[in-house]
Amino acid sequence: MIDNLYDEDFNKWGNSNIMENSYVCGYCGHEVSSDEGMPLLIDKPGHITQQSGYGVYVCTHCHMPTFIYKDIQVPGNRYGDPVQNVPNDVNSVYEEARSSFAAGAYTGVVLLCRKLLMHIATDLGADTNLRFVQYVNYLNEHHYAGARSDQWVDQIRQFGNQANHEIRINTKEEAQRIIKFCEMILRLNYEYPSIASNENNDN
Repeated sequence: MIDNLYDEDFNKWGNSNIMENSYVCGYCGHEVSSDEGMPLLIDKPGHITQQSGYGVYVCTHCHMPTFIYKDIQVPGNRYGDPVQNVPNDVNSVYEEARSSFAAGAYTGVVLLCRKLLMHIATDLGADTNLRFVQYVNYLNEHHYAGARSDQWVDQIRQFGNQANHEIRINTKEEAQRIIKFCEMILRLNYEYPSIASNENNDN
């Protein structure tokens, strides 16, 4: 995948202006377009050219560096968005899952989100020491997963059981779906009620 990146006769780091590139910063989560950084150059006999969109970019929002080369970005995008008013122990698992996605640890994302759903269900009143499927059923039966979410719930059951009991590597797309599902549950049960409560207090 890295190809010729480490070939010093082919690639050189330059100190000229870098070609503008757009990406989602792995540090601050903002989508930025940056032309600040250090470009990766192709060293051909008698001619050095800049590789379009390759190099180390400086985020225009948080000013942290990101390395981009072909389909590689380090640090990667922390998929999903922060959710407000979530209990600390629940939120820490959610943020760890997002960080795992950025590292490309997609099976780890599924396992963490499985743990996250158990934390959420317990925080919302489920008994402790239940099986994973019982926690998912609790969220669904008490309408914490939202209306018309049966297909989502079935996928989460499958992802959790496959990752935990089978020798199987989860895909990026599966990791994205389960993070989005968890984000939806967190917003429905923590962020949106807090917004409504604040608005009522202001009236």
